Amino acid sequence: MFSLDIRSVTKLQLFLFTVYFSQARVVDNECEGVLVGNIVHEKEKLLDVDNSPYQLAIDYDTNTLFFSFTSSKEGKSFESGYLNLKTKEFHTIDDIDGGFANAVDAMSHTIYLGAGDGVYKFNLDSKKTEYLNISNHNIWQLFYKNNLYYTTYPDELVYIYKDGKIERVPELKDTRAMLIVIDNNNNIYFSNSSGLYVHDHEVKSISTIVEYNIESLTIDTVGKIYFCTDEDIYRLVDSNEVEKLASLKQIFGLAVEKDGSLIVGLYNSIIRIKPTDKQCTVNEI
Repeated sequence: MFSLDIRSVTKLQLFLFTVYFSQARVVDNECEGVLVGNIVHEKEKLLDVDNSPYQLAIDYDTNTLFFSFTSSKEGKSFESGYLNLKTKEFHTIDDIDGGFANAVDAMSHTIYLGAGDGVYKFNLDSKKTEYLNISNHNIWQLFYKNNLYYTTYPDELVYIYKDGKIERVPELKDTRAMLIVIDNNNNIYFSNSSGLYVHDHEVKSISTIVEYNIESLTIDTVGKIYFCTDEDIYRLVDSNEVEKLASLKQIFGLAVEKDGSLIVGLYNSIIRIKPTDKQCTVNEI
């Protein structure tokens, strides 16, 4: 009677599994490109921009990236602009002065812009802005989750615009913050000059994640948190463990597309980092 050793089956399954994934991605020991994990990613330049694109926010409905940058125009310090991520068509938003912050309400497709004199709303179809007259704060960052949040400069305070009123975010009244995002469990992640922190919604306490100087803090469409320093890009995984994704030079801004591709603002350009079918193996000594 024919019999099959279970140990042979296990080895065969392992062999087939290895062959399958070897066919799916080509192992390349030269490692050319940007490595995210052990997958080779390629850099695609989307736009040459004057200087330091930051505060990146994507309107996923129109595939449009909103961002701010240091202006080279006389009498202007900062400008707001937007870039079609498919066609690479770029425009500046000229009817606000000192545009610095950007956020998108994904449900209503409302675009918010922050400047030195408060908050504006931008209509992508008419290319017009509307001053909301809700605050005259100098806006550093905007974030939208159910309501509009913003941080201020130089005092680094966090506010929420809710039910027609502006008020301090109570969870962060005793700390400073320049960048914030809120995850699917209503935990508030925030950074200041000391590092990256999280206010846990359940236990009502603040804990330290890393003591890095954070350039950008963002969240993707499924609720994963990403952040970057001026030379490294990271993602938070289970239990707020930090996973390093990639290293670049002079990073100023970060956003994540629906497919997981990274949109990165460098000193004088905006690039897309997208995966290839190549896998890189790094020999450790």
